[in-house]
Amino acid sequence: MKRRLNRRRLRAVAHDRARVVKTLRSALAAAPVDAAQAYEVLRPEGRNAVRCLGPAFSTKLLYFAGAGSVRHPRAILGSRVATTLRKTCGWDSLGNGRWPTHTHGRYCTLLARWAAEESERLGRDVGVDEIERWLFDSAGGQAGK
Repeated sequence: MKRRLNRRRLRAVAHDRARVVKTLRSALAAAPVDAAQAYEVLRPEGRNAVRCLGPAFSTKLLYFAGAGSVRHPRAILGSRVATTLRKTCGWDSLGNGRWPTHTHGRYCTLLARWAAEESERLGRDVGVDEIERWLFDSAGGQAGK
């Protein structure tokens, strides 16, 4: 809603369109298979591969690569989700929002485990996005939007 940094993102893409397209295609191809690899393509060595496309935006892109499939293993990691993970779930190792590849990989693994447990408990497929949505909603007013 705020469109924060969108003009800068668009300029970054326009400046080196061929490289950005190659980077995004590589990340999107890896998204269904390997969370860490897909994220690392977008955040090599903890830096943005595409200017103004940071950790939270990168996880959104990887999530939407699943096109709504309940079996897609990627989930969005943003400040509200991180707040719930810290305050409600006791996950203190998240850091300051510049989530490195191994943290994102652990996060996707954790949500996949929780989704599998809930699928078993409820007798239906529960996607990682349902777990992420609960984490997001549970933060309420605790974190910046």
